[in-house]
Amino acid sequence: MDVIYLNGPSGSGKTSLARALQDTLPNYYLHIGIDTFINMMPTKANCWDGTGPAEGFSWRSVDLPEGKKGMRVQSGEYGASVNDAFHACVLALLQSGQKLIIDDVADGKREVDRWLEELQPYSVFSVGLQCSIASLEHRERIRGDRVIGSSVEQYYRVHSGVNYDLIIDTDKHSAQQGAKIIATKIHN
Repeated sequence: MDVIYLNGPSGSGKTSLARALQDTLPNYYLHIGIDTFINMMPTKANCWDGTGPAEGFSWRSVDLPEGKKGMRVQSGEYGASVNDAFHACVLALLQSGQKLIIDDVADGKREVDRWLEELQPYSVFSVGLQCSIASLEHRERIRGDRVIGSSVEQYYRVHSGVNYDLIIDTDKHSAQQGAKIIATKIHN
């Protein structure tokens, strides 16, 4: 398998699962996600305090089902170009012979379809990570490095219209268990 594509809300366990996969799978896989690129961006490009749009990425308040408020990431022109660079880098790494675990928070079917189209020359195993809203809210609070309300907003959006090769519920499976399930599926 060339690519293991993980998609789920922030706090659903993608990074933990990616690390467990790296330890479990017999081949070497690089772990890459948009956070890698956001961490390379100049701080001044992004506005993470919710006070307004930015050239990079920023938060905006949105209404969620059941009258709740959430925070949704929005992209400025520079942020869109960084996201394009993320995609280009993934393709360059694959072209150089690297195997990848992509860690994503996609905007539903539209973004997942973009990935699948770009990755057509490669073997891809797609995994949706899900858990309860209560778990996402709890994980946001204890991590302390996430904007409250962002993972719940993503909960309603990331899997919309998407079909996966496998769905893992991280309320029921640890990262190590999930990695073993994926390893079994991709080697059968």
